[in-house]
Amino acid sequence: MNHPSGESIWGNINTALEVALNIYLIMATNETGLEREGIMVPKEKAKEILSDKAISMAERDGDWLCYGEDTKDIPMYEMLQRRVTACKRMEAKAMEMMEEIRRDGKLSLTDYFGECAPPAQQGKDSKAPVEVRNGVYFVQSGGQDFFAVHEAVADNFMSDVAVAFGKRQDEYLLYDLNTAAIPLYELSQLFDEVNDLIVSEDSLLSTLNTNFKTYVLYYNELMEEEAKIPPVNAPVSLFLQKQLDRSANEPEYIDFKEDTAKEPHNQGEEAEDFGYEP
Repeated sequence: MNHPSGESIWGNINTALEVALNIYLIMATNETGLEREGIMVPKEKAKEILSDKAISMAERDGDWLCYGEDTKDIPMYEMLQRRVTACKRMEAKAMEMMEEIRRDGKLSLTDYFGECAPPAQQGKDSKAPVEVRNGVYFVQSGGQDFFAVHEAVADNFMSDVAVAFGKRQDEYLLYDLNTAAIPLYELSQLFDEVNDLIVSEDSLLSTLNTNFKTYVLYYNELMEEEAKIPPVNAPVSLFLQKQLDRSANEPEYIDFKEDTAKEPHNQGEEAEDFGYEP
């Protein structure tokens, strides 16, 4: 079927722009010179691209379904819905393929990206960075421990939302020991050295579900059922040996779930508002 042309229910068609397959944005001028705008969809293609409800709300004009000023957003909305769904499927498939490649050992970080320079020591009184593996370290700053991930590792092995929770410093992203749950979860599935850091997987999962709900929603939206982050009832922020040591040495130490009621974690809150809407 050709583009709509000639007369329409809104007047003579001046412009017919195909904004998506078989969806045409129309600019028409009626007999009084008033310019009108609408959407036209060929009847024979409507069931392939629109829901029955959307079709029922159209005005018929020969071989076309017409949506005027009050209804033109309906086919546009459904078109965007299909695009979002298709993008999610493609992203999920791409992540699945990348994970298979990594797990099969076909992509070596050192061979492919080279040796990552270690992070700079954070102050003269801070301890030297402790390497976990190439591009992954523990660093200390102001007496506080951070999990540090080189941008090459983050860009190629972590999701965008996981990157958003990090605080960039030179070529590294820094995560405090609570926020570190996010990169630890993703990288532990790929690298044995990172997985070995986790002393309690239940605590790690509980921390994600308790403190980083937006991340869990985002991650689970992309993953097949068996790969989703499950709800777990366990102590929060006791998934690293450093956290266990702190808990043992400081009797007044309480888990992050209770701490956040007194003093919100700014970095996490900012990252949760990065634009994702589950």
